[in-house]
Amino acid sequence: MLALVAVLLANADGRSGILLSRLLSLRADRRVTVVIAFGAFIINALVAAVAGAIANAMIGQGVAALLVALAMLSAAAALLWRARPGPAAEEAADEPRVILAGRMLASQFGDRSHFLIGALAATSGAGQWAAAGGLVGWTLAMLPFLAFGPALAERRAAHILRWASALILILWGIRTGLGAFGLIG
Repeated sequence: MLALVAVLLANADGRSGILLSRLLSLRADRRVTVVIAFGAFIINALVAAVAGAIANAMIGQGVAALLVALAMLSAAAALLWRARPGPAAEEAADEPRVILAGRMLASQFGDRSHFLIGALAATSGAGQWAAAGGLVGWTLAMLPFLAFGPALAERRAAHILRWASALILILWGIRTGLGAFGLIG
C-alpha cells in the first residue's frame, strides 16, 4: 500500500501518462503500445523489487529507512523540477515495435517510481508487493492523462496537485529520515 501511494504521488505530474497519450495518438498499433509501456514498467519494477529485497537482507532497517527518505525527497524534487517533455513521442511514432520496447525499457530504468519501489522493498523484503503497489499507483497516475489528454497537465488544478504531492513526499521523506535517526518515534 505504501508503494501504491508513494508512486501515485511521485507521478502526479503525469509525465508517463502524457508520453503514452502522445504515443497512442501517433501510432496505429495502440494495443501493442500499451502492452509495451506496461511491460517495460513491470520489468523495471521487478528488477527494483528484487534489488530492494536483496538489500533488505544486506542492510539494516535504519539504512533502508534513509534510502526510502532519499527516494521520496528525490521524487519530490523531480515533481518540482518541471522539465518540458521532449520530442520522444514524435521520434518513436514510426519506430518498429522492438525498438520502441527497448526505448521504453531503457527510459524507465532508474525512474523515480522504480527507485521508490526498490527502497520500499528494502524496508520489508516483500519486493513483489512493492512492485504490485507501484504498478497500481503508476496506472492510477496515468489514467487522467490518458482519458483527457496531455493538455490536462497545463491546467491550474494539475499544478496545484503536483505541488501538493511534492509537499506530501517532502514531509513523508523528512519524517522517515528523522525516524531513521531515532529523532521521532
